[in-house]
Order: sequence, then C-alpha cells, then structure tokens
Amino acid sequence: MSNIKSLGDPNPKTKQSDKFETLDPINTFPQEVTNIVDVVEMNENIVFLSSEGKLYQSTPGKNYHEKLKAFENLPPMKSIASGYFHFLAISNEEKPKVYGWGQNKFRQLGFDTNKNDVQKPTLIESLKEENIDQIFCSGFCSFFLNKTTNILFGCGNSTNGMLGKPDITESYVKIQKLHENVANVFSGHSEHTLMMKTDGKLYGFGLNSSGKIF
Repeated sequence: MSNIKSLGDPNPKTKQSDKFETLDPINTFPQEVTNIVDVVEMNENIVFLSSEGKLYQSTPGKNYHEKLKAFENLPPMKSIASGYFHFLAISNEEKPKVYGWGQNKFRQLGFDTNKNDVQKPTLIESLKEENIDQIFCSGFCSFFLNKTTNILFGCGNSTNGMLGKPDITESYVKIQKLHENVANVFSGHSEHTLMMKTDGKLYGFGLNSSGKIF
C-alpha cells in the first residue's frame, strides 16, 4: 500500500502525547488496501479514500480500531471533502451520486432537519438528478458543481455570506442553485470560499475577518 506516515506518538492507542519527533508509518489499514489516494479530516475524524474507491474512517482518541474497516454497501467513490463537522463523498459512476455524513445542524448535508447526526455515508436524494461532478466543503456549508452546465448548488449556513448570495443570510439553507458559469471552487475548513467563473475571474465570499478574502 501507499507509504502514509504521521507525525506524533508512535503508539497510536495513546490519546494524548507530547511526542512530535519522528514520522511513523500508518499501518492500521487492512491488507487488501493497496493505495490511499486522498485524506480529509474533520474534528477528530479522518476519512481515507483508497484507489479501489473504498472509504475508511478513523476516530482518534475515541473509537480506535486495530484495523480500519471500510464503509459497506457503497459504490466506488472518486473524491471526498470535509467541513467543520461533516463529510461529503461522490461516487465513481457514469452518473455520480453524492453522499453526506456527520453533523447536519445547518443543513450542510442537504437532509431534512430531523437528520442532525448522520453516522455513515447517506445518499443526498435531492441531488440525484442534478449530475453533480465535483463536491466542496467550507466550514458549515457544502457546494456541488455540475461541470457540464457550470451551475453551482449549495446549502448550509450563510449568516456571513458563506454561500455567496447577498439575499441569503440564514443559518439553515436547503440545497439550491447558487451561481452560474462556475468553472471551479477553492474551499476548505474555514468560513470563506473562492470561486472561479468560466471567464477566468476569481470571486471570494464568506467571513472576511483578518482579511482572509481581500
């Protein structure tokens, strides 16, 4: 498998440690995992994507597993993303499907409000017909891009303009069309996002404390 290493305590069962001295191989994957192609982190949870399209989740300090187990009954995945308290994954199929799990407090997973804590990857039904190609997370928001039509969808918390629409300033936003002519999105754990339009212009929106955007 790929040579993934971590910096910290060489004993992964130790919850807390002051040891940050050497890089040590991560060897908690099952033998059938041949290559890890992506890693995302949320709070104390880490999700690994293998070249076979399987998802493995670790919860350091809480539910440590001797050997990480893949989520079952899922199609192969092609990419993953993480926000403050949620994950997204998109399947590697002719018509990709989008899955979400984690906290849904601000509807950042696009589910009904009665689904506040989603333990495993769950299909986001409202995106089934939208032909989503790429996924992005930003703090308490989620973004979904159709690269054929260049339409960006999104949901979550937009109290500081995190969805890039001045007419949306709510905490609980369902999935909706946000922007057209979108070529790419550059986003991460923070509460601001950069978006490139098809004309090559770059736009920034969200929380701008300490001049994060401009």
